[in-house]
Amino acid sequence: MKTLFYIFLTLSLISAGRVLSQDEQDTSQITEDTLETTEIDPVKAEISRIIKEVNLRAAEIDNIISTGEIKIKTPKIDEEGDIEIHVRKKDDLWFKIEGPLGIDAATGHFNRDRFVFFDDLNDVVTTGSTTILNIGTLTKIRCTFDDMMNAFSGTVRIRKGKKDILDMSEESGQYVLSLKRGTITRKYWVSSSDYSVSKYIYLSSKGQTLISFEFSNFSGHGTGSYARRIEIRRPKQNEYFRITLENVSLGQSYLDFKVDYPYGDVKMRTWK
Repeated sequence: MKTLFYIFLTLSLISAGRVLSQDEQDTSQITEDTLETTEIDPVKAEISRIIKEVNLRAAEIDNIISTGEIKIKTPKIDEEGDIEIHVRKKDDLWFKIEGPLGIDAATGHFNRDRFVFFDDLNDVVTTGSTTILNIGTLTKIRCTFDDMMNAFSGTVRIRKGKKDILDMSEESGQYVLSLKRGTITRKYWVSSSDYSVSKYIYLSSKGQTLISFEFSNFSGHGTGSYARRIEIRRPKQNEYFRITLENVSLGQSYLDFKVDYPYGDVKMRTWK
């Protein structure tokens, strides 16, 4: 197994000050849900019903401790490592990444507003706001906090905003939900039998895929299910990220989200 040293040495050199493109700005987090709103249009009402069912079943998968492997591949990086993940929906995500021989590479705790990230290899602790830019700079996955939570939990929660333009079609036993907001369209492929989400993508105004999330190798729990294999792609940037969950424990009564680092012996930096 290759080490993760190069990944985080590279990530530590990436500038946190790059301006987001309009497409990246428009993938920003939707802060409101309008599923309780009564839809008069029958198509919109059916879409809302499906989203509610997806979210209810995904909510059954919670208080998670999982371990597995990660892989990241970009034009400059091709590395693998081990990962431990703690998830408490809707607001807490913790992970630790290790290289060979159990050497810690990085530990992070992200909630909806703030994060703490310890680059163990370079003795750097970074804190700041949980923005798309900061998530992307630190993890190499330029996505929202909700997307990050979906990927690391192996489940999908669909957020529906007041300004979303809704549409739906069917494809090979799946509902294909379309939610357009601004210049960006999100499309979700939802199983019509168990309401699991096998894939969702962000499309630009020109119909180009900005980022895709694919979920496979599902395990059931109650009426819900979770994916043990999660793949993320950014085609234009030729970036690929994979999480393979090997051991998953649900309904854990105690989850530790602390990021341990040697106080006084590390460089501290704060990002907006």
